[in-house]
Amino acid sequence: MNEDSQTDIFLGLSDGEKDDLEQMIKTFRKDQSTGPSDLSFEDVHKQVESISKNLAQLGVMLLKFDKKMKSFYKIIHLYYKKNEILNRRIDDIVKIMEGQRKPYLGGK
Repeated sequence: MNEDSQTDIFLGLSDGEKDDLEQMIKTFRKDQSTGPSDLSFEDVHKQVESISKNLAQLGVMLLKFDKKMKSFYKIIHLYYKKNEILNRRIDDIVKIMEGQRKPYLGGK
């Protein structure tokens, strides 16, 4: 994974969450690369427990990120609605002003 794709993944995460995720990725890669092919049942069980723990932590981080994105969406939606209302008000004011304006006949 290159630096650009890692930056995209970490967007919106706190520094602590980024560090936790980086550490989990490093541990996962280390466990995959150093594990011998003839593992005992206990070793496999430990790896499964470790992977389950890491997946649970990733799930918690994903839920936090999802909650932040929902809040962000609500803010953007309210901003859009506010702009629509303001635009309608401006249009109404322009129509009122055009209706009150008398045509210029020249002179004074």
